[in-house]
Amino acid sequence: MQIPDGFKLIPRTAHYALYPVTNLVMNLKTERVLTPQWGQRAGVLRTKVVDENGKPFYFVHDNIDKPPPPTLTREQVLQDEGARILPDYPRYAITELGVLYCIEPSPRGRKPNRIHIVDTHEHQGWESASLTDWEGKTRNVRIDKALKLVWA
Repeated sequence: MQIPDGFKLIPRTAHYALYPVTNLVMNLKTERVLTPQWGQRAGVLRTKVVDENGKPFYFVHDNIDKPPPPTLTREQVLQDEGARILPDYPRYAITELGVLYCIEPSPRGRKPNRIHIVDTHEHQGWESASLTDWEGKTRNVRIDKALKLVWA
């Protein structure tokens, strides 16, 4: 199976390719064009494809040229970055500058089995993050309070 000129093979798949000029995805095995969808929540163009293991997933068209995220280890976060583990949430560590890391990630979700920086948001005028404890309960935690708890 040969990739036509101008097409880019979609990562994690064996026979799907994107044509960036028209933003259409083609199944190279059947030579059919797939219909893209507009993701309402994320505001991105995406197409449902199947990976090498036969599991369907939505491929976001903007992510074709995006490099893979860097891999972090627990030792890098705790020693090199100088992060300390939050006492109430042992899955998370925070640096002196307020950067929050998930050092024991979940096997499922957007960032499965990958140590990453936790996304923050503004809640009632304060920078906050949604943290999950080992029982599965999610709480909104203010970054400034977490800093005082660990670094005070």
